[in-house]
Amino acid sequence: MPAHSMVMKPQTSTGLRPPRAVSDQCEPTGNSRPVALAWITDELIAEHRRVWSSRYRRIITEEEAIEIIMNIKRFAETVLDATAQERRP
Repeated sequence: MPAHSMVMKPQTSTGLRPPRAVSDQCEPTGNSRPVALAWITDELIAEHRRVWSSRYRRIITEEEAIEIIMNIKRFAETVLDATAQERRP
């Protein structure tokens, strides 16, 4: 098996933790996502589905794409928080 090949995950899982629950009090947007997720555009989802479907070698669902996007966002926030803490005296 080549070094660059990847372990295949079950088709029902992206291998990432489930997204955190969004408050039920959020108003829905025109694209059926809560306002808290309005920054996740249809184009962003389509791009993530294209990229990650290629990597997973299967079609990634919209829900999986949103999960991946949210996990990337949380990771970036964690890195930014850690960087900010290191800069504090």
